[in-house]
Amino acid sequence: MKAFRFRLQTNLNLAAGQEKLAQEELQKAMQYRDQLARELDYAYNRLHNIQDELREMLFDAVPFARVILVKQYMPVLMDMIHNLQDQLNRAEEIVEKRRLTLLERKRETQVLERLKEKEWTRYLHELQMEEQKLIDEVAVTGHYRKGIG
Repeated sequence: MKAFRFRLQTNLNLAAGQEKLAQEELQKAMQYRDQLARELDYAYNRLHNIQDELREMLFDAVPFARVILVKQYMPVLMDMIHNLQDQLNRAEEIVEKRRLTLLERKRETQVLERLKEKEWTRYLHELQMEEQKLIDEVAVTGHYRKGIG
């Protein structure tokens, strides 16, 4: 009997490669999203610190020009926070798309692996049947020879 050969092995290899690529793309998207989240967190912390600093300036004798400068920086920081939040939302959408793509690739790979397992089981069964047939032929031939001799 011929050696086992899975006729869709190329497809299985391709699906496994695509799954690995999808996993890497998901990792990159998640790293980018996490980086944006850290930047956003830093910006929020900076905003809170500036608000605290501004409150302290009202009680302390701080030059008025410094207070105005800090107040003018707050809208810039708020714009930066809104921009980062928008980027983070888009990054979340990309992560979700990449996650769905990965799930689809995993399903494709699993289907092909299950098909390979079924064909392997069928191959082993046929091999056993062939071996049993050969054993039966040897037994019949031996029995026939004993009867003649």
